[in-house]
Amino acid sequence: MIVEISSHGSTIRRDHDLFIIYNSVNNEKTEFPAEKIDAIFISANAMISTQAINLCIEKNIQLVISDYRGQPLARLWTSSPGRATEIRRQQYLSQGTVLASEISKDILSIKLKRQKQLLLYLKNNRKEKTPILILNAILTIKLAIKKIEEKPINTTDLKSTLLGLEGSAAVQYFRALSSVLSKKWQFSERTQHPALDGFNACLNYIYGMGYSSVEKIIILSGLDPNAGFYHSDSYAKPTLSFDIIEIARPLLDKTVISLFTKRSVKEHWFEKQDDGRNGIFVTKEGRQKLISFYRVNNQKQIESETWNYCKKIIHLFESDKK
Repeated sequence: MIVEISSHGSTIRRDHDLFIIYNSVNNEKTEFPAEKIDAIFISANAMISTQAINLCIEKNIQLVISDYRGQPLARLWTSSPGRATEIRRQQYLSQGTVLASEISKDILSIKLKRQKQLLLYLKNNRKEKTPILILNAILTIKLAIKKIEEKPINTTDLKSTLLGLEGSAAVQYFRALSSVLSKKWQFSERTQHPALDGFNACLNYIYGMGYSSVEKIIILSGLDPNAGFYHSDSYAKPTLSFDIIEIARPLLDKTVISLFTKRSVKEHWFEKQDDGRNGIFVTKEGRQKLISFYRVNNQKQIESETWNYCKKIIHLFESDKK
């Protein structure tokens, strides 16, 4: 269980092997047995007693402090070497190995299968004739999945092959997504830093929230978010977060597509930056709406799936040692 403290003025104290959490906003007191808690995540202005901190250390419970957006700032762990130390050692040793290739193939395979599922969902829920771009994208992704499954994990060109297949599929995939939008929201290509249209601006913002959720869970699992497998060549970047967010992207894509097709998005959600690049950014009102939709539709699922995938990686480490 992950206990998240997000109400300002909350207090966390200890009573034997219980955490007592008091919420000053609604005057509620909640008790949590330490043995049932994996981590405590504090994203608000709160007070925690030294005895509660000691209980975290005694029970090997991770205590993470984040900013208001959920971006982790610091993590408290015991000074004695423990399981988290061994997990990270195995993580570092596994980079660039056959095991890393296995994880890379798995991540990309899951992402492409979910992209195909989303396209099939869009195809099956259309009253009018299915755009040819959706059919082309489904075929391209099917072929990419087949090639990934057939590619041996010990080949030297595996990563370049995976990146090539991912890139080719992405071009067709985003063209297909654009084809289901009303004409005023359609776009020619996926754009970032900055986005050049409203759809990509929303996608960039909701992806950013996804990154925060993924990185939070990676830290809580004991893994290092800066030591990835598929994106391992990006120096001083949270490359494991980049890896795991890939399996969540189609879930976020579906949320944004739904917002546009159900006409929830308004033109005043966007503003153009006068910086010579014609960048489109989401306004404060638009950001608030996206945050609300993300919390309702995506946050719990992404955190749960990230937790499960981190456990899967750790299990692979343990199996690889045998």
